[in-house]
Amino acid sequence: MNEPVLIGIEIPYNLQIINGKNIFKKDINKFIIPSSITKLGDYCFSKCHSLTSINIPSSINKIGYCCFSSCSSLKSINIPSSVSKLGDRCFDECLSLTSINIPTSINKIGDGCFNGCSSLKSINIPSSIKSFGKSCFYGCGCEKELKKNERIPIDFFI
Repeated sequence: MNEPVLIGIEIPYNLQIINGKNIFKKDINKFIIPSSITKLGDYCFSKCHSLTSINIPSSINKIGYCCFSSCSSLKSINIPSSVSKLGDRCFDECLSLTSINIPTSINKIGDGCFNGCSSLKSINIPSSIKSFGKSCFYGCGCEKELKKNERIPIDFFI
């Protein structure tokens, strides 16, 4: 028997923070976040396996711990310049993530941020990033290229 699957959702404009309890483990492939949202909480989209795309508006200033972890269908994401750090395990195990554009507003990449992103082939590392978390690029598809960047300590790949 075919069960209906939620494929898109638009959040009400009066909601201020999205937390994991609202979205966790839902079958959603597209998500529209209104500009009234300022923070994406811990585990917010974690394990949304069918999420393929998301537009993060410039009103977002915080992306929480494990926010997009295990979003195995997420292919690309643009991070707005309103965000200053990528939290721990933010994109952990995003197996389909092929590219990511990190704005110059980012000054920290958290522990395990891109851990296991085996399809990631394109990532820019702006000079604004002063802090790299442990194992932030472990198992990353562009690990070989990133190892050429002398600003990234070698032990952040293990």
